[in-house]
Amino acid sequence: MFKFLLSLGIAALAAVQAFSAQDNNSDPEIIKPRQKKRDITGIFPAHVKTIAVITPASYPNPKTLKSGIALLKKAGYKVKVYPHVMMRPDGVEKNRYLACPVEFRVKDFEAAWRDTENDLLICGRGGIGTADLVDKVNWAALPKRPELYLTGYSDVTMLLCAMSAKGYGHPVAGPNVSSLPGIDTEMIPEIKKMFRGEPLTPVKLKALVPGDCSGKVVAGLLARFALASTKNYGLQTKGKIIFIESVAVTAETARKQLDTLLQNKFFDGAAGVVFCHFLRGSTQKEFDLMLNEFSKSLKIPVYQGYPFGHHARHMAIDFNRHAVIKNNIITFPAL
Repeated sequence: MFKFLLSLGIAALAAVQAFSAQDNNSDPEIIKPRQKKRDITGIFPAHVKTIAVITPASYPNPKTLKSGIALLKKAGYKVKVYPHVMMRPDGVEKNRYLACPVEFRVKDFEAAWRDTENDLLICGRGGIGTADLVDKVNWAALPKRPELYLTGYSDVTMLLCAMSAKGYGHPVAGPNVSSLPGIDTEMIPEIKKMFRGEPLTPVKLKALVPGDCSGKVVAGLLARFALASTKNYGLQTKGKIIFIESVAVTAETARKQLDTLLQNKFFDGAAGVVFCHFLRGSTQKEFDLMLNEFSKSLKIPVYQGYPFGHHARHMAIDFNRHAVIKNNIITFPAL
């Protein structure tokens, strides 16, 4: 057990260093599978029978989307792919971050949300564009549906922040459809435990600012947290442990984004901070130096090394879960 604990945490830092050296021009949301077979049967809560696939932002890669949908169907879920998920924008072959018109993405999201047969919404991918969707959704016309799960990460951070701030649904910073085929198989049992409210395997972290802490959790992409902190639906972090990942920006840019959060009082009252995967744009050493330096400006416990982000070693983080960090070890007790 302790050996696995170490492999999830400290070893993840070494894995990140190798991953960071990959071609910075490749799509960070497409992770090449390292294992040929994976089974995600039962990965979601027991009541989840029907899953809706939506695309809140960029056009998803057809191959990885198809593979992810196939995994969901193989696991026994009824999968509904909404009409505009694969609406191909003009010019997407030159710019992979293009999205179909926001009105179509909003239409799919609102229809999927209102459909009471849907137990969980999963995003096709992240990219760019979720902020536009959040701004145009008619939230007042939607039921709050606290039982409805929504999972996604990267640009989907904007939607998770809005849901949490407005009290809608059950947000989880977890897999997109397109990331499912690339997740390491050893992560799948831990993702299952997270979704099902079971205790997770403890993970050893690296302390940047030592100290024990506990609280509910929030998680997301640094660049989108920085943007969300400027919105009137900004995420509330008081008393919570904040998990932060970053991808495709330099250490210098990431530092500016962290400074934006600091200026907007994002960390005020938080229980602690956990830096997760920081990938591409700079070397791992450069990221480490920056994170160590920035951590000195925070007056709360700060840690590094949890496996969450644009990487095959990718956990899910349920905003309704509670975490405890004690003696540099993080645990998620059962609900």
